[in-house]
This record gives sequence, C-alpha cells and structure tokens, in this order.
Amino acid sequence: MKTPFPPRRLLLLAALLPALTVAAATATRDEFLAAKQSASAANFRNDRPGLEAAVSTFARLAGDHEWAGRARYHAAWCEWMIAATHFQDQKPAEAVAVLESGVARLRQVLAESPDDAEAHALLGWMLMAVGSGDPKRFPELAPLVRTHRGRALELAPRNPRAVMLDATLLCYSPKPETRARGFARWQETLELIGVEQIADPTQPDWGRTLADGWLANLILILDPARPGEARAHAEKALREQPDWWWVRTQVLAKLPPAG
Repeated sequence: MKTPFPPRRLLLLAALLPALTVAAATATRDEFLAAKQSASAANFRNDRPGLEAAVSTFARLAGDHEWAGRARYHAAWCEWMIAATHFQDQKPAEAVAVLESGVARLRQVLAESPDDAEAHALLGWMLMAVGSGDPKRFPELAPLVRTHRGRALELAPRNPRAVMLDATLLCYSPKPETRARGFARWQETLELIGVEQIADPTQPDWGRTLADGWLANLILILDPARPGEARAHAEKALREQPDWWWVRTQVLAKLPPAG
C-alpha cells in the first residue's frame, strides 16, 4: 500500500511532533494560569460572572487528563467563592447548590489522588459552608469536615490552607479555651503564609491576603471587644488588595470609627 506521505515528509512530521506537543502543553498551561489569575481578581471584586467564566475554563481543561486534578480543584475553589456571593445576597439555597457542585469535583480529585492534602482541606472548607447554608444537614456533615480536616493535617501539617481550616473550626467552639487555641492557630496560619514558597504556580496558593480579611471578620463575630485588632487585619488586607469589595464595604462597616 502506498503511503500518502513521501518519506521525507514523514521525517519532517516526526521532527515537528515534539515541538507541536510542547506548544500545545504551553498553551494549556498559559490558559490555566490566566483563568486562575482572573478568578482571584474576580473574587476580590465580588464579580460572580468572572468567577463563573473561570469555572467554565477549568471545567473544559479538566477534560485533559494531565490537568484534570488541578482544573477540578480550582473550579471547586471558584464555586466556593461564588457561593459566598450568594450568601451575601441572602440566597443560601443557591449557595448550597453551587457548593455541592464543587464538592463533587473535589471527590473526583480524591478518587484519583486520595493523598491530596489541598483537596482534603478545600473539601473540609466547602462541606462546612454547605452546613452553614443548610443547618439541618450539619449533623451529617460535621464528621466529614473533621475527617477531611484531620487527613489534610496528617498529610501536610504545615500547609497554611489546612491550618487555616483547623483554626477556623476551633474558633467556632463554644469553649473559650478552644477559641483561644483557634486564634493561636490563626497566628500560625499567617506565619506559614508569610513564608510559603510554591515553585509551581499551577498549584493551590490562595490565602495570603484572604487570611487577614477573613480573620478580621472572625474577630468581630466572635469577640467584639477587639475592634482594634480586627481593623489592623482588615487594613493590612486592603493595603495588599485595595479593591477587595467585601472587606472594604462589609467588614469595615462593622467597625467603630478609627481613632
């Protein structure tokens, strides 16, 4: 049977294939990183459509086996942030629906990579949020949150996103001594984020500015006698991210006037 390509052309195609493969991989990586960056910016702006656009990109990239785990993780992260916009609008049912989508994605990640500490930690965060939006399910969800928190800390005890989850859960305890431990863990979180270095930018790295804004709000919810400390964290977050809508319009609004 006669080949449709002359031998010289076959050799040329063979030489070009590796370069084409590298170019395609580079284009996928660039698209992933652009979606990750735009998702972070959209979150600070309270831009739900921007987050939804990032979810669509990550969902498509999840069809590539090499990128599936990272893409599903980051799509779930975006859905967690989208849920926050629904909570802000007093729409818990809509928040829970989008959280459930993210939970399903993370379970896919863990089905293929059961020792992924980042996925365990984010799944703990998202299940806790589901319980906030649908309190009647909390008895069912609480053991799952504890399981994923424990597994994340077992696999990566110095991971700031896992430590932040642990700190938050401790802070919501009714016991003052446990809450004190929670705030100590929050301080540890801030220290870990401050020194964290991630060589691969496609991996999870969120938390640096978010931690200060979230901690400011947590201090106000659980211990209103410390507005000065809350303000310090909120202002630090805004120095790093001046357009963080939620801290600027919601957290600062709960604080007494400065001075």
